[in-house]
Amino acid sequence: MVLKVIALLFFSAALLLALIFGHAWPLGAMLFSVNAAALNMLQAGVQRHVSAGLWDSLFVPLLSVPAWTAPAAIGAMLVLIAALRPGRD
Repeated sequence: MVLKVIALLFFSAALLLALIFGHAWPLGAMLFSVNAAALNMLQAGVQRHVSAGLWDSLFVPLLSVPAWTAPAAIGAMLVLIAALRPGRD
């Protein structure tokens, strides 16, 4: 029950993001407007310490998806986890 309520909060956040900022506002633009230095540090860290190709092949496509998809995906995962828990309602 608690997971479903938390999932509902994430779905509500996704809806609010889509309604307030538009359905096509990219996740990267939202993160850049919230904390540009952290996003730049993440890019530098991934490119230096992990792989430059990983940034280009994984993070750039993730940052170009609409911002509302992140909380919607988390909400969907929580609903799936809640549904798969045996003996829980």
